[in-house]
This record gives sequence, C-alpha cells and structure tokens, in this order.
Amino acid sequence: MGFFEQRRAAILLPALHRDFSPFEELLQVYTASENDIITQGGLYRPRMIIFKRFVGDSGLVLAHASQSRLALTEGLHDEFLPILKGRKPTLSTTNAPNAVFLTERDLDPLLSMCRLVRKWEELFPQMRWFHQPDMCRFLRPHEKLRFRRALYRWWLYGNYFHGEFPRPRMGHPEPLVADIRTSQMRFHCTGELLELMDLLEAVKDVILQYICPRLDQHQHQTLTPPPLVEAVGRSQSLATSWNDQSVWGRIVKTYTKLGPQELLYYFDNICSYPRNRLINEIRLDHPSFSFDQESIQIAIRCALDERRWLDTAPSLAEDDGGGIVDFDDERDSERAGLGDDASPDGSLPPGLKFVQTLSRYSPRGDDGSHLESHQRLTGFESRLTASTAAV
Repeated sequence: MGFFEQRRAAILLPALHRDFSPFEELLQVYTASENDIITQGGLYRPRMIIFKRFVGDSGLVLAHASQSRLALTEGLHDEFLPILKGRKPTLSTTNAPNAVFLTERDLDPLLSMCRLVRKWEELFPQMRWFHQPDMCRFLRPHEKLRFRRALYRWWLYGNYFHGEFPRPRMGHPEPLVADIRTSQMRFHCTGELLELMDLLEAVKDVILQYICPRLDQHQHQTLTPPPLVEAVGRSQSLATSWNDQSVWGRIVKTYTKLGPQELLYYFDNICSYPRNRLINEIRLDHPSFSFDQESIQIAIRCALDERRWLDTAPSLAEDDGGGIVDFDDERDSERAGLGDDASPDGSLPPGLKFVQTLSRYSPRGDDGSHLESHQRLTGFESRLTASTAAV
C-alpha cells in the first residue's frame, strides 16, 4: 500500500473542506435519507456526521447537528489536526442524536459529488449571464463560496422534497405553518436566501434554453406561439417567486425538480434526447414526476415573508449582478445587514406563533407530454377568434 493510500483520509478531508466549503453542507446532501424528514413539530434537524478511520475509532465530527456555521467551520478546522498528526481524536460521540458515520469507503462517492460541484461552478457563469454574454466572467473566490452554498441547499432540498420521498404535507408551504420545508429555509439568513433565489433563476434558464426546446418541436406550426417565460426580468421574478401557472410556467416549474446531477446530464446530452425519449426516461426514473411542481421557491418566500423582508427593501439580483455575484457598487454593502436573521433551530422568528391551515393547494406538474394537444387547442382558439372578429 502506497503513501497516499495509507493517508488518504488525512490528505483528502482537509483539501475537500478547503476547496468545497461549506463542506459540512455537502455532507448533509450525501447522507440525506427519508428518515430525516419524519419529524414531530415540523422542524428540520441537520445530521451529526462522524468520520471513522478504523473499527473502534471514536471518530471525527465533520458536521454538527446544531451549531452556528461560524462555530462549525472553526471547529472543523481544529478537528482536522488530530488526523494530520496521527493522534487519536478525543471527541466523545456516545449517545449522539441523529448521527451518521462515514468511513474511507465514502471518499470515492464524495469525490464524485465534488467533481459535479466543480462542473456546476463552470456552468453557472454561462447561465447567470445568458442574456448578457458580454458580461460573462469567472466567479471570484467569495462568489464561488456563495454559489456552492446555494447549490448544496438546492440539492439537499431537492433530495428531500422534489424526489420520490413522501411530501410532508399535501399543500404547498405557507408562512407561519409548521412545515419542515420552510423550517429548512429558516436556517439561512435573508442574504443567503437571496443567493439561493439567484441560483434558481439560472436553473430556470438551463431548463428554458435546453430542455424546453426538446419539448417544443412543433411550436412553429401554431398561430400563436407560447409566451416567452424568460421575458420576465430577474428582479421581477425574484420579487414574485416566479408565480407563473401558464402552460410553460408549469412545465418549467416541474422540470426544476430535477437535481443537479440529472440536470447537468441532460444539459450535456440533450441532443441525444428527442422529445418522447426525454419524457419517457424521466417518467421511468421519477414515477410521480408530474404529481406536483417544485416548492423550493415558495418555501424560500415563506421564510422571507415571516421576516417581513420587503419592509427593508433589499436590493434584488438583476441580470448584470447581485445575488451570488457582486453588484460592484454600493449595494454590496447591504449584504452585511442581511446576514444576522437566520434561525438557529429552524423555528419562527421571535414574537410569531404557528397557525393551523387546511389548505391542500398544490398545483399539478406538467412534463410536456400533452403540449401538442394544448398547441392544437390554442391554434383552434386563435382561428375561432379571428373568424369571429371578421364577422
């Protein structure tokens, strides 16, 4: 066994923590399971993640179940030292609640996830400035951190609430309601939620520009083409959480449930996917794909509305900057004031109480399989309108 294989964990873990921070949040994605969202009281609880190097090892805590991000980052930096110096960690892990243990066998899957993150880092600027290609540039180091943070949170939410796991409630998230989906968003401050919203706008553009054209091969045959969803500006879309239930709005909000791995795969290979093959493959992988639409934008908006975020009139991202990327003007100074309102336990802001709800509102999804029927109907309505006007 070579030098690297003997010290693989000691070499890789600090490097991954440095280059893919916040690495503890990527670990939450890696260890996510259905049991995490079966809770009492509708509050989300992050996992404690412990790395064991050998049988009987007391383990190294890579992610705490509940701690501030600053304390967690500092703690991780200190706790890597025992591995690097070959000393046995003294951290006790007995009776650790909601704990999961990793071993060296988990390093290869983690490296695969890190490679995926790197590909998204390279893709994001292209989609962030899709409508302004002359402004496209590489992300700055602190912008990469914002991007990875948003990516991990979108990824984790999708694993829990956009896949095949049972939904915690039939209806969409609502403000002041005990819902684990909104609770997960309350862990993040307003500034970080605005960054996540900016990422979702780029995800929407990936779907609009690469997946939707595969579903719309006969658009040129209709008399009235569908409205361009991308005509809605980024800041307007952010302010309204892109509440669009048009035909194309439903399709985009359904395909937004695809996770980073699947979406990147279709981005790279979309030319090999005619319309029927694309729809059938997604249906096979996700039998309930059209059951509902994405809910992450609503969950974010609920957490923000509970904080009365519009009272402070924060500067929303625009096509040229903001969100994950810098504004490069005085608006960047607002970020510090939007970073102190995260909930340490995912509960409501101080002074608010949970309310009961009977709402079961959850719009149906649309995978585009009936798009041709809708287009024929639209064409018929257009001809009927034209003939009526002529009379």
